Amino acid sequence: MGDFSFSKLERLTKRLEFQKVLAEGKKQRIGKLCTVFSIPNGLDRKRLGIIASKKVGNAVARNRVKRAIRETFRHIKNQMVPAADIVVISGKEMVAESYKVIDEKLSNALLAIK
Repeated sequence: MGDFSFSKLERLTKRLEFQKVLAEGKKQRIGKLCTVFSIPNGLDRKRLGIIASKKVGNAVARNRVKRAIRETFRHIKNQMVPAADIVVISGKEMVAESYKVIDEKLSNALLAIK
């Protein structure tokens, strides 16, 4: 059994970190579900940042979306090859989707990061 935690070391927390990934990272659109930006980080771990603006919905909807993204990342982070900084910008469509669909589509996108 692998390590399925999501520690503070695996989070993007600073504004500058987000800006760097958004400016220099590779962009991958997953339909209308979300947009994934990634950039190699030179560290020994993957780091995740989540953006869920008020356009997504109310606080309940935004928190549900963020929970689904974190859960997907937790389960596949050990299968991802390069250490990278990843920012996921959620879309409005993500609120209506089930966890299973979000997990499937986001997993495929995150595992495709090279």
